Amino acid sequence: MRVHRIYKSFGKKNAVTDLSLTVGKNQSLGILGPSGCGKTTLLRLIAGLEIPDKGEIRIGNKVVYSSKNGKFIPPEKRNVGMVFQDLALWPHMTVREHIGFVLKSKKIKGMDNKKKIEETLKLLNLSSLSESYPKDLSGGEKQRVAIARALAQKPQVLLLDEPLSNLDQILKRKFKEEFNKLRKDLDVSTVYVTHNFAELEGVSENIAIMQEGRIIQSGKISEIYDNPKNEFVEKILD
Repeated sequence: MRVHRIYKSFGKKNAVTDLSLTVGKNQSLGILGPSGCGKTTLLRLIAGLEIPDKGEIRIGNKVVYSSKNGKFIPPEKRNVGMVFQDLALWPHMTVREHIGFVLKSKKIKGMDNKKKIEETLKLLNLSSLSESYPKDLSGGEKQRVAIARALAQKPQVLLLDEPLSNLDQILKRKFKEEFNKLRKDLDVSTVYVTHNFAELEGVSENIAIMQEGRIIQSGKISEIYDNPKNEFVEKILD
């Protein structure tokens, strides 16, 4: 996935400014920055939930947005899965129905639908909870349902917006273990957004640090930790 010189403003506020990044196949990139720096807006631009003012976004070999060519591919045709910060689970749907709904929206029906539901339930260790509603699930279980729903369509890119924000330390550690195992089993590029550096350790190979809508330093975690560009980077890694 490649984002090239993307701009996005809301009124007079510049949310994302001249931002570029690349995530290789089956790689995980952590986006680190304080609240209000444009992290979530960036994810929404990649997913197609917001339209950039300028730039280009490419997923695999496909251009999904280009201001130069006037091209915009809608979210449902981008092959992108997104896990929202508030998880956005539907209270009236069971775990099984959450996954099935996404598959139907992708026009996967009948036996193929049922088979993919079972595969996804098994992958996220949710088979025993398939008939449960969100109100009956723990925080960690809800997290897995949100990821299962995002992965059901087998996306090329998985976007996670502050995925650990509502979990305690034990569940955070468990999620990291499960997430890393999942990444090894799936051929998916991941963009993982957080304001907490500790959440990226052991999850992402590379990080990009955002400030006021711009990426101010990017690279391997160890290299940036040892050589922060400025005081802001040093502080956010502390």
